[in-house]
Formats: sequence, C-alpha cells, structure tokens
Amino acid sequence: MTDGQRRRIWTEILVLYLGSCLVIRIIKEVQEGFGLPDDVLVLVALVFLYTPALAERWNGFRVHDDIVQPSPFLPALWKGTKFFLVVIAVIYPFFLLGNHLWQTVGFTWFTDNILGWNRPYRPHFPRHGLPEKLMMQVLYQLICVGYAEEFFYRGYMQTRMNQVFDGRRFRLFGAEFGWALPVTAVLFTAGHSLVTLQWWQPLILFPALVFGWMRARSGNILGAALFHAWSNSVMIVLDSLYGVKG
Repeated sequence: MTDGQRRRIWTEILVLYLGSCLVIRIIKEVQEGFGLPDDVLVLVALVFLYTPALAERWNGFRVHDDIVQPSPFLPALWKGTKFFLVVIAVIYPFFLLGNHLWQTVGFTWFTDNILGWNRPYRPHFPRHGLPEKLMMQVLYQLICVGYAEEFFYRGYMQTRMNQVFDGRRFRLFGAEFGWALPVTAVLFTAGHSLVTLQWWQPLILFPALVFGWMRARSGNILGAALFHAWSNSVMIVLDSLYGVKG
C-alpha cells in the first residue's frame, strides 16, 4: 500500500469518526436542551450504523457481512456467546469485588486523603433497588449501543485500520491483531469524552481493548456486541443498587 493510499484511509477514518462524534453530540444537546424523551437517542444508533456506508460511497470500502452479520448466523452467534461467557467468568468476579470495595471504602479514602475534599465522597452500599424498566434498558444496550457501536468501531474502524497496519503483528490468547486494535480502542474511549465529558471515561479503554480482542479472536462483532451490552447493563444495575447518581 502506498503512502497516498494510507493517507486517504486515515483521512476517511478521522473525518467519519469526528463527524459522527459531532452529530451525536448535537443529538444529545438537543435532546437534553429541549427536554425530549430518551427515545430520541435511538438516532445515535442510526449514526453508528449508517456512517460506515459513507466510506463505501467515498472510497468503495464496505464492511463485509461476515464481520457484522456472519452466515450461518446461529453457529457464529454461539461462538461469540462462548467467548462472551468466558470473558465474563474471567473478569467479572474481580470487577464486582473491586467495585464494591471502591464504592464502600476506596473512593471515600481517595477523595478525603488524596484530593483533600472538604466533603469527601460518601460510601455507597448495595441496599438500593434495581433500575426501572430494566429489561427495556438491557434491550436498548444490546441493540442501540452494543451492536451499533461495535458495528462502527470494531466492524468498520478496526477492520479498515487493518489495511494500514499489519493485522498479524501480535498474538494473544488465540487472537491475531495489529496496532489497529489499540488505536481503535483509544479513539473509542476519546469519542465518549468528545460527546459527553465524564471524569471516569479513561477507564473505558480497558473494556475497549477487550472488545477489540473479541473481534479479532472470533472474526466478527457478535461476541464484542454482547460483552459491550453486558458491561453497560451491569454498570446500570450496580449504579442503581449502590445508589450512585450519574
């Protein structure tokens, strides 16, 4: 691949990435500014799902069906589900324990002793109820967030970057990948801050790397989409149980 072709791909990726972040931020600003229902945020999913189509019109690049909707579908979904379950079994016992210690002890100590806040973060305990309309929130996370964001970032962006970077430079737990995986993870993390800035967003980098690994290991985005939706849904439940706002 020539330097000119690489520059063209990078230009395409960055324009579509920054453009999608801008459009999504406008959607959220309008939704919050005018007090519109959360249903309006379905438009965000449409941005993620349809933006890669611009790459096809621009440079003739199309995300292959085997990546976003492989056939036969059920065997591919089962394969992705197995990776999803294994990742949960490995990560989440430690995550749930760490989250409990952070909410009950860690953040209070940090804001009091390290940050020196006059009113440190008060401890939270899991004695609150589940969030309202939990099943609807899970479905939203699965379809409009998990699948839509994975379609754009791991389906389009990571795949497209593999044309620039060596896609077999590294190997980890059976997955071959190149610099496209961590670069996509960084852009995914930064994209959240470009839309709505939160102090904890740098922590998104870790699950983003896992999403990218699952994409590389399975060859499609189904497992990553499931884990993405799971991760968001678990945080919604934990925030509700511990009474954490925002």
